[in-house]
Amino acid sequence: MKKKLETKMSRRSFLKGAVAGAALLGGPGIPYIARNAAAEPPPIKVAIVDALSGAYSRNGNLGIQGTKALMGWYNDRGGIKSLGGAKFVPVIADNKSTVEGSANAMERLCRDPDILIAQPTWGSSFAMAATEVTERLGIPSFTTGFSEKLNQRGFKYGFYPYPGFLDDMRLGVPVVMDMFKSTGREIKTQFVTSSNNISDLVFCQQTQKFLEEKGIKTLGTEFWPIGTLTDASTIMQKIKRENPDIVIYGGSAVSEMQLFLMKQKELRMKNSIFLGSSGFLGDPTVKFGGEYLDSWLALTPSFYHKRTPPEWHKRILDQCRKEYSDEPWAGQELGFPWCLVPVYAEALERAGSRDRKVIRDTIAKLDIQGTMTASCFVKNAVAFEPTGRLATKYCGIMVIQWQKGTCYCIYPPDIAMAKPRLVF
Repeated sequence: MKKKLETKMSRRSFLKGAVAGAALLGGPGIPYIARNAAAEPPPIKVAIVDALSGAYSRNGNLGIQGTKALMGWYNDRGGIKSLGGAKFVPVIADNKSTVEGSANAMERLCRDPDILIAQPTWGSSFAMAATEVTERLGIPSFTTGFSEKLNQRGFKYGFYPYPGFLDDMRLGVPVVMDMFKSTGREIKTQFVTSSNNISDLVFCQQTQKFLEEKGIKTLGTEFWPIGTLTDASTIMQKIKRENPDIVIYGGSAVSEMQLFLMKQKELRMKNSIFLGSSGFLGDPTVKFGGEYLDSWLALTPSFYHKRTPPEWHKRILDQCRKEYSDEPWAGQELGFPWCLVPVYAEALERAGSRDRKVIRDTIAKLDIQGTMTASCFVKNAVAFEPTGRLATKYCGIMVIQWQKGTCYCIYPPDIAMAKPRLVF
């Protein structure tokens, strides 16, 4: 009995001492530990669906590493201050490089009521499926999908901070034509080849039409179903036989370009100029193409350029090396988040709310010019049309080119890292 009483007294004494000590640290009558826990805000959960497996797995893994890096940059600087310093937490799922997988994965992630932002994959066909889910649930979503079909559905919660592919074509193709003229050679013939990914197909078909209206003859077209190309031999043999002045290329996966490049080397098609629909053509894994790469050009709204904050570039590369691969520079996919995370971070800061509708309305009213948030955009500014697409007044395009084993932004001149170099 005595021993039992002593044990009770000992516990009581301990608790009194603990509360007294906590009061000294945390304030009168409030334990320090409890106060500290109460001050920690809930995280900002972002639902990210991308390709971690399948034909588009490299594209997807790079995008996720870039996103993690930019989220970490904001977290290390105090998080979103208007939300009490809340930190970003990526909630990630694999779409397995399929349209159905994109919808299913987003549906699964968004069962969590604490998801505040969604970031579907860049691939427009995949993004179309995923954003059907986020729109129904009223979750603001950011995707780099270029297809105009994304923003023509009357959705209110979808935002697309890049020009559509029609704008890419309208802004970029005349620049490439002028580059040809500067060498004393004009484009007279074209060959068109693309996957049937929505944005790729739209870009290629509209570019074909644009050039045909300028008197340029189409020598042939070849298309393949998204994610199914395993051999580019037949297509490249046709291109070699027709010998067009320019090939309009619309593959979306890095693996697809690798197939074309291998066949280009095998067939010794050094002088065949390819114009790609997307800046993933600057992906470092295609360096094996050597001098053959110098004949590839691409139009993109996202690539490392003079105005890119060096600390962002370094952080993205460091993050990628830590968890995925050793990249010599940030290509398009790794750099996509430069124009995603800063924009929704700014919107959350201004909204100061976890209400999805308030966040959505704040995004719709953004008009940012000349700040770090907008620094990676071609026009150094970002705002959105009522459709959710990047405002027309801020649409811009970069042209990138491989030169001696490295890919550079070569246009526009104010942010270019090298001068154009077309060798025929």
